[in-house]
Amino acid sequence: MSKRTLAILGGGPIGLEAAAAAAANGFEVRVFERGEVGASVSLWGHVRMFTPWKMNRSTLGARLAKEAGAFAPDPEVCPTGDELVAQYLLPLASHPLLRGRIETGSRVLAIAREGLLKGDFLGRPERRSRPFRLLVERDGNEKVFHADAVIDATGTYGTPRWLGTGGIAAVGERQAFITRHLPDVLGRDQVTYAGERVLVIGAGLSAATLLRDLAAVARTARETEIVWAVRGEARDGGPIPGVPDDPLPERVKLTREANALALGGSPNVKLRTGVTVQSIQRERDGERVGLRDASGNTSLEHFDRVVALVGYRPDRSLWEELQVHECYASGGPMKLSAALLGSGGGDCLAQTSHGPESLASPEPDFVVIGAKSYGRNPQFLLRLGHEQVRDALHLLTGGQSQLVLD
Repeated sequence: MSKRTLAILGGGPIGLEAAAAAAANGFEVRVFERGEVGASVSLWGHVRMFTPWKMNRSTLGARLAKEAGAFAPDPEVCPTGDELVAQYLLPLASHPLLRGRIETGSRVLAIAREGLLKGDFLGRPERRSRPFRLLVERDGNEKVFHADAVIDATGTYGTPRWLGTGGIAAVGERQAFITRHLPDVLGRDQVTYAGERVLVIGAGLSAATLLRDLAAVARTARETEIVWAVRGEARDGGPIPGVPDDPLPERVKLTREANALALGGSPNVKLRTGVTVQSIQRERDGERVGLRDASGNTSLEHFDRVVALVGYRPDRSLWEELQVHECYASGGPMKLSAALLGSGGGDCLAQTSHGPESLASPEPDFVVIGAKSYGRNPQFLLRLGHEQVRDALHLLTGGQSQLVLD
């Protein structure tokens, strides 16, 4: 394989895995990360993962991190986000294979083909004859970078979904002060939430984590009030459905604790089901939120803090000038979305790679991997991303080379 320039968007877990594997296989790699290495992971760094170390490192990545001086962790222990960054991502980024190839503080604004418009050479391999043109911003200055191939591993954590009915913004939501990532209420953010009236919106495990931690705060700051609003109807076992015979003990424990709190386990927690957010009005000391219940009754209530944990979506604006076939439901690339739908869904642990062709796009040599490839589907695991790295390299090399992956 001749040496080709590969631009990788995102310096998180999957972006770095892709960079390491591509560099080990002869690509001239450049990684663009808008923050610092592992910045999105650091936003939930205080949270312990459900999956153990052995599921969160690739064979190649583990070897390179060890060569860079990283301590080899117990493979059966579940790391926190901060531990994943400090003990794996940063050492991996410092390895000579990647040193000098990662541009932090660099945001890719758009991607195109040099000299071609989106509609030129529709679905034809001739588009490969023109390099990709990336518009990159750093420190307020813009530059252009050219590449033979592009991997988008920017994830979804930077683009939260809206709160309003139907998935669009509620009235006033754009101007409101809303926390959209999991705060560290047992640590650095405790003083912000202790003693406050907090609205938690969402029915996933992030909301369950926050509910559990806020309830712990309320045991000492007894005036703390937590209203947990979920869109779904009431369930006998609580708002978080468990996974039958779940092999992840941390997830089992969290699900049980959150459901117990929601069903009367704490006097400070009030569960409301069948709720939609109609409006949010910024006030001097908080937010006034318009809520509608399942019976159509509406109320306007004051909250000191509003935390929206309703999921994230892919930023598709990066590729809007490329020929990417998008799923009309998830917003992810169509082939993988169709494969996921065809597999019947199920728990994230049951997901597997669907092969290199599931990542193929009408745009030659452009591949989306990681959480962004799943669009709005929340079933992505880092283990799946490691498999996608292998599949992406098979695509970009035409399957002609024996890949180095360990």
